[in-house]
Amino acid sequence: MPDAAVLGTHITLRPFRTEADWHAPVLTAEEEKRLRASLVRPLPGPARRHDLTPTERRVAEVLTRNARISLTDLGKELGFSTATAGRRVASLLERRVLRLRTAADPAVLGRPVTARVRLKVHPAGLETVGTALSACEDVRFCAAVTGRHNILADVCAEDESGLYGFVVGTLGALPHILDCDTEILTHVSAHGSAASDQPG
Repeated sequence: MPDAAVLGTHITLRPFRTEADWHAPVLTAEEEKRLRASLVRPLPGPARRHDLTPTERRVAEVLTRNARISLTDLGKELGFSTATAGRRVASLLERRVLRLRTAADPAVLGRPVTARVRLKVHPAGLETVGTALSACEDVRFCAAVTGRHNILADVCAEDESGLYGFVVGTLGALPHILDCDTEILTHVSAHGSAASDQPG
């Protein structure tokens, strides 16, 4: 590709938090409880391989194209009733054949400053640091990766002062961190790729 510059690549070794796991603290505890109670719960036990029926494949294909389609429209497209469409989707979710993923724009939730933090962590502290960051409400994504910096984290803050407080307060209190590099992201896509304001 002309004019393309490779800034760096890495392989994810262990995800600690994905964008789908993150939510800004904008709901009350009761609102979050009610929302979680409405979710389809996976069946107990580890996920297993399933051979899908032709009908289940059609349901999955439609949802892959348009995850926001209503059960009524899904039923019309596939020739089902709304109730049957709901049962088909619930079955796929329970068996973990389908997984729901919602990526929210942090700016809409009052956190317009997004930064990528690259950490060089002593191997003995990777699990400790990654687990601690995954529990932090400012951290939207966190993973152990290959490369000189072995933990990547995307952080969302209300402003630059909030980001500074995260670096000094949260990162500063964690053991095993040997080096830290922080850059403001100017754009984060729905698939998690990002561009920074630093020159390439």
